[in-house]
Amino acid sequence: MPLTLHAALIPGWQQIIGSARKLIDTAREHCAAHGIAESDLVEARLIADMHPFSYQIKSCDVHSRGAIEGVRGGLFVPDRSEPPATLDALAERLDTTLAFLAALDPAELDSFVGKDLVFTIGSKFRREFTAENFLLGFSQPNVYFHATTAYALLRMKGVAIGKADYLGALPVKSTAA
Repeated sequence: MPLTLHAALIPGWQQIIGSARKLIDTAREHCAAHGIAESDLVEARLIADMHPFSYQIKSCDVHSRGAIEGVRGGLFVPDRSEPPATLDALAERLDTTLAFLAALDPAELDSFVGKDLVFTIGSKFRREFTAENFLLGFSQPNVYFHATTAYALLRMKGVAIGKADYLGALPVKSTAA
């Protein structure tokens, strides 16, 4: 049986975005346990010219839910709005993303194969893709990049997380030991 577009994207996004959602809860617990302002984590950056934790989390939504909505309309324009400013708001954003992904009809997603998509940023940047090339070659790597960066920011700030926290719920065949 050939791999479908839905199967190639959605389970992995649910796994990694789900783990990012749990990282937010762990970050909140870390702040409470150590008397740290949540804004110290929300605004954390690896380097001054890099986007903060809040942007990394927002981008997990932009490059999954936003990408699919873009494919539906044939146009993807990245969301350039300010990211949510609190851990609660970031958690809500990912809750919305996860609900959206869970509600997707696999047949709809698979019907996108061969559909044209234009990706633009302002009037100076334009790229044309097929839906599957955009989702697999641009959006999917971006989801993983931003989730990994969010994880790295929390580690840098001393949050006690490890690789298992990043991987989240693994898609194993059986949970029996």
